[in-house]
Amino acid sequence: METSFDTALGLVRSGCSVLHVASLEWERVRGWAIGLAREVEARILVWSSSSGLLQLNENSVVVLDENLDDPIEAIKQLRDATENTLLLLEDIDPYLEPQHHPVKRWIRETVRLPSDPRRLLVLSTPLAGLPVSLQKEVPTLELPLPGVEDLEVVADQVARERGVRREKCQELLEAARGLTVMEARLAFGLAANQLGALGAAAVPTVVREKERVIRQSQVLEYYEPDARMKDVGGLQNLKEWLDRRGRAFGPGARDFGLDAPKGALLLGVQGCGKSLVAKAVAQSWRFPLLRFDMGRVFGGIVGQSEGNIRSALQVAQALAPCVLWIDEIEKGLAGMGSSDQSDAGTTARVVGTLLTWMQEKRDPVFVVATANRIEMLPPELLRKGRFDEIFFVDLPTKPVRKEILDIHLRKKDRNPEEFDLGRLADVSAGYSGAELEEAVKEGLFDAFAEGRELRTEHIEKAIKSTFPLSRTMRDHIEELRRWASARARLASPESPEALPQDVARDIPRLRQESRNPFVPGK
Repeated sequence: METSFDTALGLVRSGCSVLHVASLEWERVRGWAIGLAREVEARILVWSSSSGLLQLNENSVVVLDENLDDPIEAIKQLRDATENTLLLLEDIDPYLEPQHHPVKRWIRETVRLPSDPRRLLVLSTPLAGLPVSLQKEVPTLELPLPGVEDLEVVADQVARERGVRREKCQELLEAARGLTVMEARLAFGLAANQLGALGAAAVPTVVREKERVIRQSQVLEYYEPDARMKDVGGLQNLKEWLDRRGRAFGPGARDFGLDAPKGALLLGVQGCGKSLVAKAVAQSWRFPLLRFDMGRVFGGIVGQSEGNIRSALQVAQALAPCVLWIDEIEKGLAGMGSSDQSDAGTTARVVGTLLTWMQEKRDPVFVVATANRIEMLPPELLRKGRFDEIFFVDLPTKPVRKEILDIHLRKKDRNPEEFDLGRLADVSAGYSGAELEEAVKEGLFDAFAEGRELRTEHIEKAIKSTFPLSRTMRDHIEELRRWASARARLASPESPEALPQDVARDIPRLRQESRNPFVPGK
């Protein structure tokens, strides 16, 4: 597999004289530039607004002009060089803004320099994205997050600096995947200070630090899966499908000709176990679970939203194999229909980045996206190729309601055999799994207040005092069922039950309860 360095070297040998590299890791960018200069037999100069102009060698730095704070003057020195020279402009992004037109003009002039001697300009920015005036002439390369080999170098370096023992432990390096070099150095340093060694005992410390770092991004959240497949009631078709897909991550699957599974889109009624399935599949496959909050992707600074989603997807790829859980994906895509008028096309670009990544990704990142409102999803998301399958999750039938009540009673250390589950399942027709769980909890409150042990009557009373979503949103659910019957795979083998008929006609309806563009014939 070709690396970003291989790509850059190929471009330079083909005559490219200006490159853009996007990465938050200045140390790796410098190492990348040193390697590139070595391959083309060039000396390397580094400029930044704070350090001025430096000459960089593999093991030393020589200050040439610490007062040089104008990037144009640094570019002029590259232009006037009489020997092969590579100039790295660090954190040049502020000088690419519209008010710095002369800097961009000098960069464009550098593109046209003669190739003898070889003069190579490398623009370094934390995030991808160049002004339109440079996009056609300057290729952009993004450094991926460090792999296991890079992290091993960092661990060895930290152990030497801290004077602690470094044990050979693959699990420690795997635990640090998804971190930058700087973040990994801090995580290893914390473990070294606490334990006096870097080995298997340091894994929990590194994992906790990784959780903090990922949560700090405000876009991704690292979850420790706390649900199992046996905690999910019903959905047998979906469970069997996931079991088969999980085997495709095992040994021999690629040799057999299987591609890495892409993921599943779970559509359906709220509170019926879609998010629970995402947690359970990560635990079942023993994969890290990342929750991706689409709503937090969008930032107020120009280019921030696109940078946020690229960073999030880069972390997911670095942690592969993993499960990427996008909960209520429609909320993050709500502005797509009018994004060209309301946000200068930001939503469309963010969605385009996500859809392209889902289509083209080769890393074993299994995406589980959940959605309650089908009409808010862009058609591009629903076509084959983005996901392996689209499942419709309906309200539980009577046998499944008994199973769900059994699960939640056991969680509360009660023996389900002491309860009339059949009776409770009868009176809870049209209730979701979440509503049944709340009925068990409410029954416990009532029983505790009475000073008695929980009985069937307590749960039945809680069920009857609840007005379920299937009654307030009856029309919406029926339309959803009709849409899904022809466009999605059913998550459960059982035929859906008829919804309760006791809804008074004079109950006021909210606008969102009666609006759905997918009604056949409309």
